[in-house]
Amino acid sequence: MQTNDFIRVMYTAKIKETGQEFDKSGDESVPIILRTGFIIKGLEEALLEMNVNQRKTIEIPPEKAFGNRDPKLVRLVPISEFRKHNTKPQPGMFVQADNMRGRVLSVSGGRVRVDFNNPLAGKSLIYDIEIKEKVENIEDKIKILFEIYRVVDKDKIKVNIREKEIEIEIPPLVNSLFKKKIADDIIKILNFEKVKYIEIFEKSKKEVKA
Repeated sequence: MQTNDFIRVMYTAKIKETGQEFDKSGDESVPIILRTGFIIKGLEEALLEMNVNQRKTIEIPPEKAFGNRDPKLVRLVPISEFRKHNTKPQPGMFVQADNMRGRVLSVSGGRVRVDFNNPLAGKSLIYDIEIKEKVENIEDKIKILFEIYRVVDKDKIKVNIREKEIEIEIPPLVNSLFKKKIADDIIKILNFEKVKYIEIFEKSKKEVKA
């Protein structure tokens, strides 16, 4: 495999220390783009050394997974902050604050101890992974981008390739932010110069009874 390859994989992922499974592909393969930041570093490095139909069991240390735990991310929050949002904090509860997701560790003396570390921080991970397919077709790669961002059913888009320009027919009212992200990926990863979206409005197929 090489950087920017589009592949489909089957996998299960467990925490080494406990054997607890925290993620899996399920019955169908899932798409992955081999580029920095798309998946954790240790998994990306392993996949770059694999071939189609090859299966491996990979151990990934914390520094190449979700990082080591940072004690500074365990914070004391006044319980009044929770009351402002009509929330009663309980140990184990997940909360959102300052664009971070944290887990309540304890509630005592009017203060709430919240851990904003990733739940998998500081843990070694075990991936059992198999590359099922390397996607070569440009249209299929573009459909994979829509599949990854989960904004439109990939079967509802139509792709027209015109030299260095891509024209994509999509259903109406797709979020502009996701359209930009997909266009940026098409330009950067697939080396096109322009992406054009055409929104298709269709007459309802339901028959109107007289």
